[in-house]
Amino acid sequence: MAEEFRMENGLLLSDGHTLVEFADGCADGGGLIPGVHEVDAVVPCPDCEAEHRVSNALVIPTAHNITISEVEPEDEPGD
Repeated sequence: MAEEFRMENGLLLSDGHTLVEFADGCADGGGLIPGVHEVDAVVPCPDCEAEHRVSNALVIPTAHNITISEVEPEDEPGD
């Protein structure tokens, strides 16, 4: 399956990962899963070898046209 791109507010975006919460499963309760997933989907767990049902899902797009041109120095501890 080819990755699909779209422009929003000057950003070239694609669907990257889905932040999920599991209805059942590991104590952590969820994590970032590659791809687009919806509530009630059964997906592989990032923390164990099992699969779990998704109770909440938030698709997080990936921006492909961002360039870092200048980095601000970190503040020194104690300043």
